[in-house]
Amino acid sequence: MEVENSFRVEEVEARGAVCVECLAAVALGESARDRCGATLCPACAAEFYEACAACGGLVPRDEALARTQDGALCCVECFGRGAAGEAGEVASLTDEEVAALVAEYVALHEEIKRLDSRAGEIKEQLKLAARSRPRISNAVVLRAGEGAGVRCSYAVKTAYDAEKLSAAERLLGEEFAAIFERKVTFSAVKGGLEEFMSSTDEARAAAREAVRAAEQRTEVATLTVVAQKGRSAEGKRQKAKGKGQK
Repeated sequence: MEVENSFRVEEVEARGAVCVECLAAVALGESARDRCGATLCPACAAEFYEACAACGGLVPRDEALARTQDGALCCVECFGRGAAGEAGEVASLTDEEVAALVAEYVALHEEIKRLDSRAGEIKEQLKLAARSRPRISNAVVLRAGEGAGVRCSYAVKTAYDAEKLSAAERLLGEEFAAIFERKVTFSAVKGGLEEFMSSTDEARAAAREAVRAAEQRTEVATLTVVAQKGRSAEGKRQKAKGKGQK
């Protein structure tokens, strides 16, 4: 099966004339573009980027994934599809293999839920049992006769209220940095960020490119078990019938 080349340079819209890596201005006709259309100067494109072996789009070397058969670097999308090897075939599963895996996963999912629920109940009961027993090195070991045991360890976690701690910072001045480390994290305000990034204000063009350069995206795949076809509707009918009989 032949893999479709999903990246075409001529179809990607350029996103400014400032290199997203070094933030230097790039002359018209001298720039390169990554898979998302971000502008790159020739030097940064050569030093930090690699052409995907499957679709040909430029991808950051630290984000590229190596194919198992030949070690060639691919973008995440092509690697996830089973990027074409020398034979041009895509690694895939048949419908029968997928159906068997789905059936096994659903069965295991139900068993895991039951085991996790029971394990959680047992853990809470064992924690209660450990409270009334003497601690050795701040831990209690519970055993089942001569067999295996369970260790219940205790640790104290300390947190500081930033507003209240600012009073100590004002009193200590520079000494404050020797006893406390300041950590800053950023979470995007979705609506505001989308409006800012989609704006065409030339005065903020460099700032938009800086934000794009700082952005790191990771694709996360999540499996969720869905109800069997027809069972959900039948369950609703049974529930409605039960209410009517009350």
